[in-house]
Amino acid sequence: MKNMPKRDISGECEGECRDRVFESEKERQAEIASASVDVPDFYTEVPWAKSRNAPPGWLGGHV
Repeated sequence: MKNMPKRDISGECEGECRDRVFESEKERQAEIASASVDVPDFYTEVPWAKSRNAPPGWLGGHV
């Protein structure tokens, strides 16, 4: 902990002050935006998915 950046303690930046989390998020969003994704014009109907009357776990499994 001797080499902890000063900005982590005081909020003031000394040395390299990059926000890698923010930069990575921007890079990832740019990748997502540049990808061409085909969206079908037609989706199959799933009538049972529109109803919320079924009790939890009606398809099995754990609740």
